[in-house]
Amino acid sequence: MEIRYDAIVLRKREVGETDRLYTLYTRTAGKVQLIAKGVRKSEAKLAGQLETLMQGLIIVVKGKGSGRIVGAVAEQSFLPLRMNGDVLKRVLEIVHLFERLIDWDESDEKLFNLLALYLKTVDSLTRKNEKEKVYLVTEGFLVQMFSQIGYMIETNQCVVSGNKLEKGKKYFFSPSAGGIVSQDAYIGIKDAFLVSENSIKLIRLFLSNTLDTFSRITIPSETLQEIHNINLRFSQWIER
Repeated sequence: MEIRYDAIVLRKREVGETDRLYTLYTRTAGKVQLIAKGVRKSEAKLAGQLETLMQGLIIVVKGKGSGRIVGAVAEQSFLPLRMNGDVLKRVLEIVHLFERLIDWDESDEKLFNLLALYLKTVDSLTRKNEKEKVYLVTEGFLVQMFSQIGYMIETNQCVVSGNKLEKGKKYFFSPSAGGIVSQDAYIGIKDAFLVSENSIKLIRLFLSNTLDTFSRITIPSETLQEIHNINLRFSQWIER
């Protein structure tokens, strides 16, 4: 039986002398793992269509096992992204985190579209040499990804007391509580740390707008660093 997937290559691993095992995120089947036989042979042409991060058509033949890749056409290679060492390193970190957090064989077209849009947006920003915008969009992608897999960061009310957040107060972020904690309620929460109102507003913006609009935002570098710390600590808690 032949199956055709719209897929993004998340990871590849060498198997045996000439084969590779690919982890793909597909539009219709979610995260899958498939082997490509003989792809590392010098005369093999398939390998060039299956580089990490590429998006395109993957043709799979399934028998009794999980199936094997017999053809591929890379429709999006994201060359500018892949040619910039700093951007590539950061994007690979994000894609590998994505891979670790996503369950096998669970389709989610919205999540697929989010990842595809992230790669397309970062590629465009890299082409224009807007590296700082790449990092901003990356943090926005993480906030949206967390939300899509069931870990939305609560920013409208204190996650402990339930009270609505007000301007001019001190607030904290708690990964274990899943959101913002007011000054009156954070005592005793060991992983809570102080965050600014700017970061709270930015997370709200991330959650209510599309990823491709984030590059229009201008924020202080300290706010970007704070959002990075929030996402880092939250991802570590999710993966605990």
